Amino acid sequence: MIKTYTGVVREWQPWQQPREKFLNLGAAGVSTVELLAILLRTGRRGSSVLELAKEVLDTVSHGAYGLNETTVSALQKIKGIGRDKAVTVCAAIELGRRLGQLRVKENFEDFGNPKAVASYIMERLRYEKEEHFCAAFLTCKNKLIDVETISIGGLTGSLAEQRTVFRQAMQANAASLILIHNHPSGDPEPSSEDIGITKLFVKAGKLMGIPVLDHVIIGDGRYTSLCEKGHI
Repeated sequence: MIKTYTGVVREWQPWQQPREKFLNLGAAGVSTVELLAILLRTGRRGSSVLELAKEVLDTVSHGAYGLNETTVSALQKIKGIGRDKAVTVCAAIELGRRLGQLRVKENFEDFGNPKAVASYIMERLRYEKEEHFCAAFLTCKNKLIDVETISIGGLTGSLAEQRTVFRQAMQANAASLILIHNHPSGDPEPSSEDIGITKLFVKAGKLMGIPVLDHVIIGDGRYTSLCEKGHI
């Protein structure tokens, strides 16, 4: 159970203050609520910053995990959370996500491996409520150059979508690419449309001289590789 304290933080004993605990015990020595309280800095009239932080976690779905998909506007609906607090929290979440991606990028030498792609992009896409269609651009040695979002709201395989993918691939000097999209349902199994669209991109990749190595579908903590399933 999280113990909270009312009143102004500076009036608490040092061991009660989240920032002092962080300095004395390190990041591992403070709770998620206390970390969030450090970002929020102040509470609201009648509630301490710890109580406000706990309310934020109680309000977003799935507790701390829900912070991954929260937005500035959603946080601002909570009494005591203004624009500056909301932006600070969302920026910290995004920074953590990007640092996590950098660690994955450093740990995997071969991004032609769907496990590496899924590990890199999972936290970015698994909580999205709309389909995000992305492309990962690789060097001739399967090193990751970048991942670009192509469209939001579902992939179509249209000529315009294909042109966008391969134009960005050429701008990145990519030797090959991997298609990526998420299933908001959490189930990464490909639909017949997913398979058909993949084949269109594979054909276009052969014509452009930039092969499509795989199409990785992201679910909730799971992924599916269309290459491993024999569709490429």
